[in-house]
Amino acid sequence: MSRAGKFIPGGGGKAARTGPIRAPDPSAPPPDPNAPAGGGSKKPFVKGSLVKPVAKNQRLPIVIMSGIVCCLLVSVGWYTLAYLPTKRSLAAAEQAVQDYEQQLAAKETADEQAKEAAAKALAAEHCLLTVDSNPTGASVTIGDFRKTTPANFTDLIPGTCSVVIHADGYEDYSQDVTVTADKPTDLGVIQLVQQTGNLSLTSPQSGVTYTLAGPGGYTHDGQVPDKLEKLPIGDYLITASQQDWKLSPVSVTIHENENVQKEIKFPYANVSLLSVPPGATVREGHTVLGQTPLSLTQFRPRDLNLSVDLPPYTLQRLNLHVPDFGNVTKQVTLHQDKDFIAACGMPMVWIPEGGFWAGKYLVRQRDFEAAGGDDPSTFRRPNRPVETISWEDAMAFCNKLNDYESKAGKLPQGYHYTLPKESQWETFSDDANIDLAATSRVTTLTSTQDVGYSEPNKYGIYDSIGNVWEWCLDDFDDKGDHSLRGGCWLSSATDFPNADTRNAGGPKYADRFTGFRVVLVPN
Repeated sequence: MSRAGKFIPGGGGKAARTGPIRAPDPSAPPPDPNAPAGGGSKKPFVKGSLVKPVAKNQRLPIVIMSGIVCCLLVSVGWYTLAYLPTKRSLAAAEQAVQDYEQQLAAKETADEQAKEAAAKALAAEHCLLTVDSNPTGASVTIGDFRKTTPANFTDLIPGTCSVVIHADGYEDYSQDVTVTADKPTDLGVIQLVQQTGNLSLTSPQSGVTYTLAGPGGYTHDGQVPDKLEKLPIGDYLITASQQDWKLSPVSVTIHENENVQKEIKFPYANVSLLSVPPGATVREGHTVLGQTPLSLTQFRPRDLNLSVDLPPYTLQRLNLHVPDFGNVTKQVTLHQDKDFIAACGMPMVWIPEGGFWAGKYLVRQRDFEAAGGDDPSTFRRPNRPVETISWEDAMAFCNKLNDYESKAGKLPQGYHYTLPKESQWETFSDDANIDLAATSRVTTLTSTQDVGYSEPNKYGIYDSIGNVWEWCLDDFDDKGDHSLRGGCWLSSATDFPNADTRNAGGPKYADRFTGFRVVLVPN
């Protein structure tokens, strides 16, 4: 082996043999073993001889260069055989897409132009017609087309067409019109003719007024009987009134060329009240309806809460339902318990919870004079309460009354007349209605009222609230003043807020606001 490396057949020196490798000649003499290594002289290159091996330090560069050359060859091959054909294919595809899009755009443009041309040709063949109506909002029909006034028709074919206009409550309008493509047709404003009817209103009662409300905000006020002509057809509401009584609205429909008759009848009822014995006073609240036998005609239907009172009989309550157009008859039998009428004319009512009698009314001026009193009242009428009387004068009257009734044989044994204690006043004033009393809480009064003004309470006692302040037997304080209860005709809601309100006066005090009521109590 040489220092350059392992012997490689076919190579020698620095250059590699490029020819075919030949086997050694067997007839050649063997090499001289004594010859120096590597030879003493350069062996000439002979064709077909072995190439010298590559030096060790040259192998790596040769491998690297070979790899680079291979990579370049592969790259050139890929670029030439793969990339360039693909690029050409993509470019061809993009060009094809662009060509297609241009063709499509051209087609769309051509289609639009064709449509416009067709529309222009169609428009040249169609006609324009305009129409309005009074009132507006009517339905206009031309062939298969329907619109609302004011209306424009742009798709009509030249020739004669029928125009029909319809609106609720109006007569239909119809007209044949010839339309042409060269000139628009304007029918202007068509005045529609309203459909109408007539209404006659009657009533068996007098003083009936009404309000009529109908289509399109129509309204009319009048008095029955009445006749209304050329009313627009449609549905109406009639609201009838008679004084403060207003009926629920009733409906009526007016048709074309029709005469509608409508009777307005208030559903009055008839009520007959009888009592045994007759002559009883019938009240609703504090309103006197009359005395039995009582006949109420044209009576407004409602539920009645009545009192039937005839001293000395016990007051009776009566609840009646009076229906529309009803005929109600009721008889009441009165009973006398311990109530009685004193000799001076004062009705006395038994108070079972207290065991005493109380005057049904405040002491009237006629009662005061009958028992020997000198009437001091400011507001002089026999049936009004005596007033402008002091506590001492009231007590003096009680003493006179005891003598008067005793002489007449009308004073129950073991009893005497006097002023009530406050506790007794509170007992017989139980459930008195302050809202129906003779006070100025709601409406200002200018004087006293006839006794019996208020609604009677459960005992049949009247006016324990209002009319005049009532003297009581009790002392109000330690100064000698005496209690006053019940308020008076001038009492307002401010100074007399409720029935528990108290007042007081000295024994000699008297004014037009003070009066009294007597009780009959055990000795």
